[in-house]
Amino acid sequence: MAWAGRDRSVALWLSPLTLQSFYLQEGPPSHLQVLLETEGGPLFLELQQNEVLLSGTHTLVFYLPNGTRVSEDGTGQVNCYYHGQVKGHLGSWISASACGGLRGHLAVSGNRSYGVQPVSGPGDPRHFFFEIQDTAFPDTKCGLTQWTPVHPSGEDSSRLHRRKRDLVGEVKYIELAIVTDKKEYEYYHGDIRRLQIRMLEIANQVDLFFRPLNVRVALVAVEIWNKMDHITVDQNPSVTLNRFLAWRQAELLPHIRHDNAQLVIGGNFEGSAVGMATQASMCSPERSGRVNMDHSVSTLGVASTIAHELGHNLGMNHDTVDRKCNCSNLLQVKSCIMEPATGFLPGLGFSSCSRSDLETSLRQGGGMCLFNVPEAQRIFGAQRCGNLFVEVGEECDCGLMEVCKDPCCNATTCKLVPGAKCSSSGICCEKCQLRHSGSVCREPLGECDLPEYCDGVSSFCPPNVFLQDGHPCKNGQAFCYSGDCRTYESQCQVLWGPGSTQAPDDCFRSVNMKGDKYGNCGRNLNGTYIPCRAQDMKCGKIQCQGGNDRPLLGSNAEVVNHRETACRSAFFNLGEDIMDPAMVMPGTACGSGKVCINQKCQEVSALGVQECRRKCSGHGVCNSNANCHCDPGWAPPDCKSSGYGGSVESGPLEPEKDSSAVSTALLLLFLLVLPLTILVGVCYFKRSTLRQGLCRFRKASSCQYSAEPETRVRFLGEGITAEGNRISHTEARAMGQAPPERPRPPQRMQSTELQVMPPTTKPQVPVKPPPPKKPLPSDPATQDQEELLSAVPIYTPQAVVFPSSRRPLRLQPLVGTSRRSKCN
Repeated sequence: MAWAGRDRSVALWLSPLTLQSFYLQEGPPSHLQVLLETEGGPLFLELQQNEVLLSGTHTLVFYLPNGTRVSEDGTGQVNCYYHGQVKGHLGSWISASACGGLRGHLAVSGNRSYGVQPVSGPGDPRHFFFEIQDTAFPDTKCGLTQWTPVHPSGEDSSRLHRRKRDLVGEVKYIELAIVTDKKEYEYYHGDIRRLQIRMLEIANQVDLFFRPLNVRVALVAVEIWNKMDHITVDQNPSVTLNRFLAWRQAELLPHIRHDNAQLVIGGNFEGSAVGMATQASMCSPERSGRVNMDHSVSTLGVASTIAHELGHNLGMNHDTVDRKCNCSNLLQVKSCIMEPATGFLPGLGFSSCSRSDLETSLRQGGGMCLFNVPEAQRIFGAQRCGNLFVEVGEECDCGLMEVCKDPCCNATTCKLVPGAKCSSSGICCEKCQLRHSGSVCREPLGECDLPEYCDGVSSFCPPNVFLQDGHPCKNGQAFCYSGDCRTYESQCQVLWGPGSTQAPDDCFRSVNMKGDKYGNCGRNLNGTYIPCRAQDMKCGKIQCQGGNDRPLLGSNAEVVNHRETACRSAFFNLGEDIMDPAMVMPGTACGSGKVCINQKCQEVSALGVQECRRKCSGHGVCNSNANCHCDPGWAPPDCKSSGYGGSVESGPLEPEKDSSAVSTALLLLFLLVLPLTILVGVCYFKRSTLRQGLCRFRKASSCQYSAEPETRVRFLGEGITAEGNRISHTEARAMGQAPPERPRPPQRMQSTELQVMPPTTKPQVPVKPPPPKKPLPSDPATQDQEELLSAVPIYTPQAVVFPSSRRPLRLQPLVGTSRRSKCN
């Protein structure tokens, strides 16, 4: 071991309680307490087992002498990897393994970071304990010297502010595969198990770096090239990266499902670069990968480099001075992970700029594959309450009692508290109650993304899916690819700013067919540029026009303005660890029904979207898993029968609220309005029958209903003119005449009709009303009303009217149409 400072060997003693737990259990405990007796005083370490690091399908791959590929699952693998904190030191962190002694790193404060590892074998309690700054780290740097934030314009920009989806708070998972070359295998003396443990320790530290960002790293596979390298490892990191990405897509992806792959080499790259990655390429089958040197004895330095390159894959840029970034954590560490040069102290945390870059990348549709929660059966190790995964027999799992913050879950029993229906750790749980089926739990991030819905049973949102590659977007002018609608215009605006558009085809033809650093269709294995063929010219370097005078990415970009065509090209030197971002992205439409794939213009049918669409019965689209996402009103899986829409992955859509309101209104109509209408009809019929009976009882000469309805205007308490004509209250007031009092009926009964009585032997003389005053001239406004009143029939003298001593109520006139009853 080569340390820059003075070697110090101190005794490390595990507490008796910890030793007892090791011996009594079949495997390492889930909660480990370690007492470090150091020269500076005792340190009490509280460690929790990292259940996310090792997937249940964790695979070790190596090769036999005859070249046969051997794949071992994680059945015999022991999970002895821990995260934790130093008791009494707020914000401290620990990343360690207990596989035969304690090995790892701990940060107590911003200027106090230590490493620990065994002196010899598991039986020796002595350990090396050293400060991080005593360790010799290489002076690594990247060439990116300037970064300008890119803000999408137009529709995309407004979309970022409309979304309510909590992309930052939602936990994201990176399923990582690590590949080591033959030189790395030889450096560890051909010990496959030892090399596997080192990769696990590195991945454990990388996972700890990303945890504050709500990003977890699960190592799904370690492949060791123990017999021969499967690509030619070149000292040029760009050439090696291109070769590794091609091998990953052709060989690794078909065998092992993963989101991102990393090649770790035992040799050196030329220059000062210790790795290279593609920018904002996470989840891409062609570009989600990177290459790194195992440049340090300490796993901390290598883990910091890998986290740096993984950050580039996630869309993070370098933390340059002009961005004014800071490592916003409790430790206030001296170096941030995304700094272009770290010197002797590796970055130990992500900065505020890195957090902002990650959120922007996620909102633009990057990292679609990261929102899938690993299945419980894929988690490594035996079932255990407190490992943060809900397993068979558990209703919830919020971790150990010391760290559980879920008010709905009992950390001791992994059961829900009384009254709770779900665990608050899931998006589909609100105040310990399940959100109803069909509630949107993950909104789409663009026209190539699909929403996911709560199923009313689980507190977790279904796995993230999006439209299948090759689905039309932008009104048929582009195609979806990896959940993003990719156009030349959007790529030009990322490089040259708002207002930039793609150049004419002549520019693509004249520049990309030259085969230099300003125009090409990739590189050969030896690093030379490949000229584009005529049919592939729009799948090489992006050629743009308009926008800013200088590109937004990199201050030292080389720009060439072409005189023969109105366009310009650029060679972007973003640093030795980032590939040129000016290549046309795969999935970009390069012609009618054609897309760019591997810098070649190919038929979109090669993506299989047409074949999948046929099984959706014309009532849905295909998602990224080649399953139908049905329109509202149709049910998956084939959208043939009626249903609520959605897919087998996304869950059912929420029923339309409008249809529910209509159903409620119809129900109220049936229960209230219809019975009321029937009741009114019955009352009207009985009233008519009663009226006919009264007419016959009074022995009228005739009682019948006229066949034709006539309009009758009836005024209660109206006046009578000297000529015997009736006048309304309004007319009487206009003539200065008070209306007469209403006669009292012969019996105590209320009626809205004048009482008609049969003639008697001694008829009484009706009371004659006083003569009216001189009437006012006729008002044209009331002429029609007077003509209507004149048509009202006048009762004969047979009617006996009894005078009333009470003043009548003044009621408004009622106008209606009825069948008139005649009693002669």
